[in-house]
Amino acid sequence: MRKQIGFTLIELMVVLAIVGIISAVAFPAFQTYSDRAHRADDCKGPLLEIAVLMEEYRHANGKYPPVGVMSVAGIPYDDVRGNYTLEVSARTDSSYTLSCTLSATDVDTDCGPLTYDNFGRRDAPSAKNGRTAETCWN
Repeated sequence: MRKQIGFTLIELMVVLAIVGIISAVAFPAFQTYSDRAHRADDCKGPLLEIAVLMEEYRHANGKYPPVGVMSVAGIPYDDVRGNYTLEVSARTDSSYTLSCTLSATDVDTDCGPLTYDNFGRRDAPSAKNGRTAETCWN
């Protein structure tokens, strides 16, 4: 009796089918995880940093900084981080709204722009495909 060396074609096809199934399940999960990580690093974190700087300025001066003073005070605004654009979308002496908008070329478009205001409200006004502000901010 001869000893078999190597793999049969059927064994090879079974292995390829198993790898294909695992890839089909793992890639979307990885993509979702990757999108969340980029949102945390390039969008949510910087928004909260700017909010802290705005509150420190208000504590010291009694009002939120005017846009012209923000860069002098060390508060980044209209900044680009990764695939996100950060901006102060509304500001008065007693309130502000910060927004973080995704560039048009990115694939993570389910959440849309994220906003944060002086009351600590987190929102995703353009969320779609079953996403809510809470899921976009987590």
